[in-house]
Amino acid sequence: MRLMVSADFQPFFSASVAASAALIGLLFVSVSVAPERVFGEQSDVVRQAQALSAFTALANVFFISLMALIPDLRFGLVVTIVSVPAIIQTLALLGHAGQWRATRIVLRGAFLFLASAAIYAYEFVLGIQLGNSSDKGTLVSLVFVLIGAYAVGLGRAWELLGAPRSGLTSYLTALVGALRRKPKP
Repeated sequence: MRLMVSADFQPFFSASVAASAALIGLLFVSVSVAPERVFGEQSDVVRQAQALSAFTALANVFFISLMALIPDLRFGLVVTIVSVPAIIQTLALLGHAGQWRATRIVLRGAFLFLASAAIYAYEFVLGIQLGNSSDKGTLVSLVFVLIGAYAVGLGRAWELLGAPRSGLTSYLTALVGALRRKPKP
């Protein structure tokens, strides 16, 4: 029998559905305050990419968590199917890569792109594994992948709101910029 989500994971998935739904709602509210900044004709492509990436991550977690609550569902198949649009949306962000350089967020943009791509690709693999085995360890791995998707979604939403740039990627970006500006002897 294919792995169904066992009762001991139900509290995580129940909390995850509620949390991701609330975060998607907050993302909608934040975008709706000034939608022209994100989706208007004069909007910044980077903001569009941030909004799309945040929504993709949170919607991905929402649908996987929601489907995990349905009894007797072939959960591995669901995970595999839900990961495909996330992979496609993330690859579509490559179209905006040229604008990352123009806005000095190359390192951060590349890092979040690679993290998103890795998360959704691994999620796809885990979905296939869940469809072929009843290994509880694979389900635990999926839970950690979903937590990673939360991190990407929240990070992108934070950037979309115009949060101050801080952290390791900001430090590395500033360091690279300083090294480039340093006069050569």
